[in-house]
Amino acid sequence: MKLIPLLTLDSRNLADDQSKLLDDLTKNNSEKTIYVLDLYGINKDKPNLNTYQKLSRDFDPWIDSGPRTIGDIVDNFLAGATAVTLRKEYLSKIDVAQIREISENKIYMNLDSNGLEILKYYDPDGLVNFKTREEIEHDLELNYLLKQIASKRDVFSYERDVKNITYWKHCGIKGLLIDINKIQEFKKI
Repeated sequence: MKLIPLLTLDSRNLADDQSKLLDDLTKNNSEKTIYVLDLYGINKDKPNLNTYQKLSRDFDPWIDSGPRTIGDIVDNFLAGATAVTLRKEYLSKIDVAQIREISENKIYMNLDSNGLEILKYYDPDGLVNFKTREEIEHDLELNYLLKQIASKRDVFSYERDVKNITYWKHCGIKGLLIDINKIQEFKKI
């Protein structure tokens, strides 16, 4: 199972502790992919394109910034993104087929309760899940849905607790998104 470090941006710049963790990751990590959860981009529609460019010097950034248009996605790719995560609530103007015409980069969707329709309509390379293990276990339909999707496409799930690795393996997901400050703890398992 792949373990991908997750960097959360909630302002326009990296915090000092994040910069140090990135430096450590650059020195100690053979995995080049880093998941960038850009809350500033998602919530305020102001993605951190300069930060993506800086990250792309040492990593292959997978960007989750809540793009609203094809132009936003192209901007992410031009800033160095090797993959993007799309969120259904912002997709009114996005056609994945158009994206595939201009880029071979990976396109993922954020998992919600309409997961199978997302697969049929948008045809992403895979899904990203930010729901907790408990949320999925208590929702039988979502639990079934996650396992069905994981058997057909790549699914990555965000996780904070190392004890849940076995659960996610049982679900058949391809990898975990781990907060950058906990990635070394997860790699020890």
